[in-house]
Amino acid sequence: MFSLKNSLAKEKTAVAFLLKLLFLLCALKLGFLLFNNRIADGWAIHRFADFLPIIKWSLLYDALCIVLINVLLFLIVFYTGKLFQNKVFRLTTVIVFTIANTGVIFLNTIDIFYFRFHLQRADADLLYVLRNPFSNGTYNVLLILLIVLVFCALVGWLIYSSITMITNARAKDNRFKLTNSLLIFFLAIFFISGSKKILPNYPLTAIKAVQLPLTQNSLHTFIYSLYRKAEEAIPDKTYMTSSQQYSLFSLIKKNDSTTARPKNIVLFIMESVPMEFFDSSSAYKVAMPFLDSLVKKSIFFNNAFSYSYSSNKGIVAILAGIPTITDIPLYHTGFTSIKRTSVGNALANNNYSSAFFIGDNYDDFGFAKCCNWLGIQQYYCMEDIPGYRQMEKHTMGLQDEYVLNFMQQKLANLKQPFFATQYNISTHYPNDIASTFRNNYPKQNVTAPMKSMEYYNDCLAAFFKTASMQPWYNNTVFIFCSDHWAQPHTKTIKIDEVESFRIPLFIYEPSNEKKVLNSSIVSQLDIVNTILFYGGYKDSMISYGNSLIDTISHYNRAVFTKTNTSIYQAINNEYVVGFDAIEGKKIYCYNYKKDPSKLVNLFEQAGFSRADSLLLQLKAFLQTASKHYKMKTKNK
Repeated sequence: MFSLKNSLAKEKTAVAFLLKLLFLLCALKLGFLLFNNRIADGWAIHRFADFLPIIKWSLLYDALCIVLINVLLFLIVFYTGKLFQNKVFRLTTVIVFTIANTGVIFLNTIDIFYFRFHLQRADADLLYVLRNPFSNGTYNVLLILLIVLVFCALVGWLIYSSITMITNARAKDNRFKLTNSLLIFFLAIFFISGSKKILPNYPLTAIKAVQLPLTQNSLHTFIYSLYRKAEEAIPDKTYMTSSQQYSLFSLIKKNDSTTARPKNIVLFIMESVPMEFFDSSSAYKVAMPFLDSLVKKSIFFNNAFSYSYSSNKGIVAILAGIPTITDIPLYHTGFTSIKRTSVGNALANNNYSSAFFIGDNYDDFGFAKCCNWLGIQQYYCMEDIPGYRQMEKHTMGLQDEYVLNFMQQKLANLKQPFFATQYNISTHYPNDIASTFRNNYPKQNVTAPMKSMEYYNDCLAAFFKTASMQPWYNNTVFIFCSDHWAQPHTKTIKIDEVESFRIPLFIYEPSNEKKVLNSSIVSQLDIVNTILFYGGYKDSMISYGNSLIDTISHYNRAVFTKTNTSIYQAINNEYVVGFDAIEGKKIYCYNYKKDPSKLVNLFEQAGFSRADSLLLQLKAFLQTASKHYKMKTKNK
């Protein structure tokens, strides 16, 4: 039997290949840390000791990924006997595993730049992202893509050379066998971690939740989320009896009241607009005269929260009142038969017509499929606007002024009462500013996101100027809500358990102008109930929210957010609680009013129980959602 020393010497080419890949992944991890350091506010790293568990788990996940990719390669190279003497077979092996290993590098490289949008490592949601950045992208987007491709091409050539060396050594010496290196590597991983801890979303207690992306490998999380695409994505935990669950949370809702006369309803879903743009105490308050004046005549909710960080989950929360608990958009899953109240169909029963307007390509993000799924009758995208090829474009599609002008024309001929939604795009990163834009407040609107918000404000001002002269205007209610929070300035804003979910939400009714500041805790999940309130819908509905008109009676309620694949939060007017739905374990509790920096995890204090009821509500919410998804009954 060979000694370990002799074995390693004999297999130095194979070992060197594994170590080179590990070193490269570690270098990418360092790039990830530095590039996104400001977004994550330093990753809660304050001393060198904070790095040690991160380094340990980072090495573990990267090593595991390398093993998973290359274990088959080494089995083929060393144990295929005479078959390996065939040059075609050998070349095919080299090419296949070069592509596989380069794919690992590519996904981890892309994630350095994509993290700012997703705020977690890559998952199956990547399969459903829009194509606009590549068809309409500015030089910044294309330059980043080009740099990544050139880098990965270079890495691919180096990987090809290394695998070729291994296969050539094997072809020259039939006695050349892999005896120890990969086996030791693999066993060491399981010895260090244990079988459960290799899951990419395992609640690592040795590091803080914000640091988890620093340890994970993008391919690792992506494969895991593919595995979770179906039933595995649904939290399979029972926390309480059904009767207790129903007493704490019910998805069957009925508005306490409805409007006496059905209104036209226009919903503006504002892309990537954070609460800071509307908060006068924020350094990032945007100077936007029209919207500021509108807020002064509206019901403004200053404690509104998004459900998640992504648009395709935001639209389902807003228009369906249902939380997405799968990794991919709900309308792309096998759960599309989930019992729901389809807003278009429900309003159609009250003689409403409905339409959706967006300036991107058809069905980007799957929004056309979502609208059809929810019974919205008309879907208008960039391709429906006459002459759109000659119009100025944002990276994500047409600039808002053209879409709002087109929407104005369609509303003039839409049968009343109507429900119309505009999903704007100009405030989306990279915040391309239209040539028609003039920054009238350069000392206030200093960042690109702020400037793009001022542009959208100007577009809305023009829209309302024309709309106010239309016969449908005075019998209309306008609802404004952001799809998710976004950084107003990536150099100084951090990802936070509470502030990163705060969004603007307000209701303007021309026939009933009034300035109301409502401090109730509210959510995107409340929007559909509110739409149906103004639509005169009197039946019960499926929703995880409550009508915003009824929020006074729900002042002490909790709202729920999804941080990543496994972590959910409950937020009330005092605490935020974090819970891992995969493991069924509480993670953190902060009194965000008294401890805005979230320095003291109250769950670590013996005898703390003041947030027990909030944690129980979160468990009831998750148990309700889990049962709801698994019912798969027909919609209303």
